[in-house]
This record gives sequence, C-alpha cells and structure tokens, in this order.
Amino acid sequence: MATPFSRTIRSLARDTSRFALCAWGLVAILFGAWLGWFVLVNVTLYEVSQTGRVEVEQAAHAVTASIAGKVAATSMKLGKSVEAGESLIELDARVERLRLQEEEARLAAIPPQLAALARQLADSERAVEQEQGAAVSGLQHAQARFHEARSAASFAKDQAQRMAQLLNVQIITEVDFLRAKTEAEKTQAVADALSHEINRLTAEASGKRHDKQASLESLRREAAALEGQRELSTATIARLKQDIEKHVIRAPISGVLGEVAVLNLGAFVETGGVVGSIIPQGQLRIVAEFAPARVLGRMHSGQAARVRLDGYSWVQYGSIAATVTRVASEIRAGRVRVELAPAAQTTFLLPLQHGLPGTVEVEVDHVTPLTLTLRTVGQLLTNPAQSSGLVAESRS
Repeated sequence: MATPFSRTIRSLARDTSRFALCAWGLVAILFGAWLGWFVLVNVTLYEVSQTGRVEVEQAAHAVTASIAGKVAATSMKLGKSVEAGESLIELDARVERLRLQEEEARLAAIPPQLAALARQLADSERAVEQEQGAAVSGLQHAQARFHEARSAASFAKDQAQRMAQLLNVQIITEVDFLRAKTEAEKTQAVADALSHEINRLTAEASGKRHDKQASLESLRREAAALEGQRELSTATIARLKQDIEKHVIRAPISGVLGEVAVLNLGAFVETGGVVGSIIPQGQLRIVAEFAPARVLGRMHSGQAARVRLDGYSWVQYGSIAATVTRVASEIRAGRVRVELAPAAQTTFLLPLQHGLPGTVEVEVDHVTPLTLTLRTVGQLLTNPAQSSGLVAESRS
C-alpha cells in the first residue's frame, strides 16, 4: 500500500506546480497589462458642475409693474405665446379715466369760447374803427365851423374898428357903433365856443379810443388765457393718457410666458413687482458654474463636454454632447460662469427646452493614470484637506 500512496503524492505535487505556474503567469500578464495601462494609456479628466441649466441665448425678460394698483383684468397664462407690446395685465385706472374725461370735456368747451371771443374782438375792432371815423368827421366839422366863426369874428372886429373911426368923425351914430361892437363880440364868443368844442371832442375821442383799446386788450387777454388753458388741458390729457398707459402691463418682448404670478382680479401689485417672465425665442445654450480653481486657466472655448439632465436617466435617454463657447474671466458669488453650445447631433432622445437642469462634465485634460496619481499625491501633500474633485474616464 505504501508505494501507490507515494506515487499519488508526487502526482499531486506535479499537478499543483503546473497550476501555480499558470496562475502566476496569468497574474503576471494581468499585472503587466495593468502596468502598461497605468503608464501608457491616457484617461480623460472631467470637471463636473451640478448647476447646469438649459437656457435660450437671450436671457428671460421679467415682466414688471411700473405703477402700483389693483388687477382689473389679466390674460397671463403659463406657456402662452405673446408679442412685444401685447397687453398682459390691466390695473385699475378709474380715477385717471374720470379725470381724463373731465379734462377732455373742458378742452372741448374751449374752441367755441375762442370762436365767440374772436367774433367779439372783430366786432369791437370794427366798432372802434367806426367810432374813430365818426369822431374824426365830427372833429373836422367842428374845425370847419371854428374856422368859419373865427373868420366872421375877425371880420366883425375889423368892422367894429372902422365903425369906431367913423364914430370919431361923427359919420355914424353911437348906436351903430355899439351894434357893430356887439356883433364882433358875439362872433368872437361863437369862435371861442367852437374852439372849446374842438378841444372837448378831441378829449372825448381820445378817451373813447383808450376805453375801446382797453376793452380790446381785455378780450385779447381773455383769448390768450383760453389758449393757455387749451395748451394746459392738452398737456394734462397727454399726461393722463400716459398715466393710464402705465396701468397696462405689456409684454416687453416677444416670446413665451415661462413664469406667471398668481394674480386674481382685485389683487394688489406693488410698483416694480415682478408678475411673470417671458422666455424669448432663440437658440438654446447650456450654462454652468464652476469653482474658480477648477476653471481659470483650465477651461477654454472649444473643449468638449457632455450634459446629463436631471430626472432623465442617461442610460435610457442618453446625454447631450456640447462644446464650451465662453468662459467668464471674473468671479461672481464665488463661482465662474461657463457657457456651452449643444451639438447639432446628440444622443438625447427628447427635445431640449428652456429651464432643464442637469450635470455638466467638461473635458479639461488627458493624462496617464501614473501622472494623475502623482498629481493627486502632490495636491494632497500640499493641502491634505483638498480633494481633487476630478472624474477620470478611460479613453481608448
């Protein structure tokens, strides 16, 4: 029994040695393959942002109220297409409309008043011209009578002087002299009366002329006041229309209502309050924010990226291929904004639309695992608390 047993042991030893050699050979092959991959094969490094979002190239425009008021009518519906200038919400403007009607009624009453004043002014001017003509005619008549009376007085005075000479030589009687003297005094009195009449007529005509001019000036001032009131009413109407227009909230741009505030009739809107937002029509883009240390100097235009939308399994729906188009050079709120353009051909099975969130992965480098390991060790030795935050993926 001993001889067969020893042979069995030697046979088992020979079999075990062959299995061990095969196993160690396989391990050596795998280790060599891994070592080759570790030293020679490049892997792609990605910077990842969880704040990715699909947006239109033009930023969404907020719809705000320029004046406070109560909602009187609204046509805002989520997803509704609107045109620039279209009325979305009307605020209560009854007070302004009543004032507008009052001012329009006041303005409508001014033209008839101006027309009546114009007729009255024309009549007064004609009356002034007629009175001036009559005054000139009367004055000329009085002046003619005065010249006649003065001539008669001069003649009577000369006649009296000759009668006095005749009385001295006893040619005429004293009665005849006295009669001639009296006649001369009478004609002189008539001439003096006519001279005073001329002065009175001149003063009266001047006074009437001043009164009429004052009346005309009063009419002109009244007409000018009405003209000023018409201009004021016109400006007031324009201002009231502008105030009423402020009560109408219109679409600032064309697009689709992407967000709408819940405003029932009678709801109060504050000045500057945002009642919705309009998403303009345009090309879609992808935006994301990264830590400054992961972006500045590492990301640039033209780098490849991919986007996996939240809520849509990338295994089922695929991912979105994209390319970096712009990288911000300034830091805002501790982050750097990066913009990407989605590729025309993508594996994502659903249509893109504004507002979809997701994760953005940007290719920033291609290195071997050895280089990556050395780089990570160096970073950990420099700052043990710092994490690399890199996602590596093998690339054939």
